[in-house]
Amino acid sequence: MASTRRDFLKQSAAFSLLLAHPAMGTQTKPQHARLADYDAVGLADLIKRKQVSPLELVDDVIRRVELVNPRINAVLLKNLDLERVRARAKGGAFEGILGGVPVMLKNLQEYKDATIDSGSRLFAEVNKKLGNRIQQNSPLVDAIERSGMIITGITNSPELGLIDTTEPVLHGPTRNPWNLNHTAGGSSGGTAAAIAAGIVPLAHGNDGGGSIRIPACQCGVFGLKPTRSRELGNGGGMGPLNIASNLCLSRSVRDTAAYLSLVENKNNPNLPAVGFVTGASKRRLRIGLAINTLRGQKPHPEVEKATNAAARMCEKLGHKIEPINLAIPDEFIDAFLGLWASSTLRLDRMAKTLLGEATRLEDVLEPWTLGLMEVAKSRGPNASTELATKVFVDVTARLEKVFQSTDVILSPVMTTPPYKIGWHDPRLEFKTLYQRVIDDVGYTPLHNACGTPAMSVPLYWTSDGLPIGSQFAAWRGGESTLLELAYELEGAHPWTRRPPVSA
Repeated sequence: MASTRRDFLKQSAAFSLLLAHPAMGTQTKPQHARLADYDAVGLADLIKRKQVSPLELVDDVIRRVELVNPRINAVLLKNLDLERVRARAKGGAFEGILGGVPVMLKNLQEYKDATIDSGSRLFAEVNKKLGNRIQQNSPLVDAIERSGMIITGITNSPELGLIDTTEPVLHGPTRNPWNLNHTAGGSSGGTAAAIAAGIVPLAHGNDGGGSIRIPACQCGVFGLKPTRSRELGNGGGMGPLNIASNLCLSRSVRDTAAYLSLVENKNNPNLPAVGFVTGASKRRLRIGLAINTLRGQKPHPEVEKATNAAARMCEKLGHKIEPINLAIPDEFIDAFLGLWASSTLRLDRMAKTLLGEATRLEDVLEPWTLGLMEVAKSRGPNASTELATKVFVDVTARLEKVFQSTDVILSPVMTTPPYKIGWHDPRLEFKTLYQRVIDDVGYTPLHNACGTPAMSVPLYWTSDGLPIGSQFAAWRGGESTLLELAYELEGAHPWTRRPPVSA
């Protein structure tokens, strides 16, 4: 869940196979129908070799959106002027490891060239009344554009990124390309579905409680949440309440590694720069295996099976697996959701100020958002942040102690396989939905509270053909360790399969 609005490299064995495309060894242009087979680094290489132009790539992405999006609703077609996108693709030289590659931006990031409404009727009405109020890009978007990536679409997200599914009343649900009756996850669900369906190989996501890892898990793609304050524009510093991070989701590990090298804050005094991690390490890791949720409960049998399978794979690769217990005080969940709820406190005043005192909140905000607002109001303006600060500091100290004898923690991402559309519908009765969210989001918030990097790796599919990711986490600053491990897993167990709904 996300916060509010605001050398050709060493290839893994998996993508050595994926990129063994006839075009890679010739000067003829590849068939457009096969461009979806390339990862973003591979597409950038085609541009360098003059086998394809950025404009051709943009036009091919637009074609794929037209082909696939009506079934999955991952891309918001009216929120971006595609002629402006095409004009940018025509102009200038595109260099760098991702230069000229089409990517997409989640509907929660400040971007002056798009209509960003955060999946909310409130901001859609504000945009309609006042025009697009975003006058400048976020530092992250500026970094994306400086790198030469071309933003070619805005992806669907839930209202304000406040829940783990993408089913906003404003834009409708994003459906999982593996089974259209199931959720694509949230809050970066539109991003995950667009990547899984082959529309783009790489797109922006953000994560304030699992919003990169959950949809990556549920759509069978790769997603890394970085260390707290790793990326450009994260102004929250290293404080315990800075729970949200921006990065991306992708099909290949090297795409995420390349993207991170382009958007990280290389001048952060608290974090030495990661740079471009290009392959696996020979180092063998101590991996702690935590099957049960933070509340000590067992996950769904398919999830447990998937996590144990991931552990066996790591063991075969020479890593040492040791069971650990990550159960933490019950007050952590209450503190985390209280902090989550506090982000809604000013929405009622904002709505009436911008749209008029007669504005009815139920006409512009979803029941889930309104329920969170009531939780926040009942606790008072400072109680949630005070409790969260106290609890997060305590939990972080506990987790740091675990990492003194463990290099990486392996756990599930969610307690269940991808659930059906409607199970977390934001219009449901609040108490029912609140309990479902607590039960199902059993692992990811810990790493937001502690500021530790964590990734979902697509290593398992259920007997029904639904993906289940495995979560690997490291101590702060450990992105290199995670990416090196991910390269190794990608080579040992390639995830190049395509879902039934795919370009």
